[in-house]
Amino acid sequence: MKKQSKIAYAFLAPFLILFVAFYLSPIVYAAYLSLFTKKRIGLRAAQDVFSGVTNYIRGFQDVNFLTSLKNILIFGIFQIPTMLIAALILALLLDQSRGLLMRVCRTIYFIPYTIPIAIGGLVWGCLYARDLSPVNQLLSTLNLARIDFLSPSLILFSIANITFWTWTGYNMITLFAALKNIPDELSEAARVDGAKRWDIVWRIKLPLLMPTFQLLFLFSIIGTSQIFAEAWVLRPIEYVADNITPNVYIYLTAARDTNYSYAAALAILLAAVVFAISSFLLRKLQPH
Repeated sequence: MKKQSKIAYAFLAPFLILFVAFYLSPIVYAAYLSLFTKKRIGLRAAQDVFSGVTNYIRGFQDVNFLTSLKNILIFGIFQIPTMLIAALILALLLDQSRGLLMRVCRTIYFIPYTIPIAIGGLVWGCLYARDLSPVNQLLSTLNLARIDFLSPSLILFSIANITFWTWTGYNMITLFAALKNIPDELSEAARVDGAKRWDIVWRIKLPLLMPTFQLLFLFSIIGTSQIFAEAWVLRPIEYVADNITPNVYIYLTAARDTNYSYAAALAILLAAVVFAISSFLLRKLQPH
């Protein structure tokens, strides 16, 4: 038995070493770094001084950080349900199709997910630009006012459109795979009992899809909190506020302001907020 345990640990060792080195260690170091602040003592260069929870208190009072959290909350309220419902509808439609049509549509829906976010963001940035947007060119030919897709009032919806385009296909494939795992015998038995196609979808397939749908919902919440590339790629095209998302603000705090300690504290605060929301929803979504 001991020999088998040693063999198991030997196989796990490469993963555990990499997990500790590149996942746990940065988290521990960030938590340690967040307890310090840079202070100038006399004429000497600024030094790291232990300050306890000062950075965390500052984070709760930081208007820019709180605004970024509000932005991502508004973003998630509109984008996540829209994306998941669209993915569910597409998955159900694919489940009803057969043959070449199903395979072609499945590939087309999934292709946006395979495109790197940076490239997709640049393409959408060109489509959003005032002078390059085909929508604005069409509006100009119709003598209508142009739409500034990158204005402060529309930038969140423009980013939501990029994420919708990228992730709907991924979620659709996941739901479609879950649909294919539902035994055909259940649908056949329902048809024998006189159930119509809509009854089968509503009373059999949707209830069995709920665990997968709830899991995607939680993953989408976590993914929404991590939005960075979509907003960052749009910055060279048009000014995007530093606090548009928490990750953009945290990155600028670290890279531009070289305030690594405060950035580490903000990252931990963001992780704590997302963990609290995810845990609350997970408890609510679990069957009693």
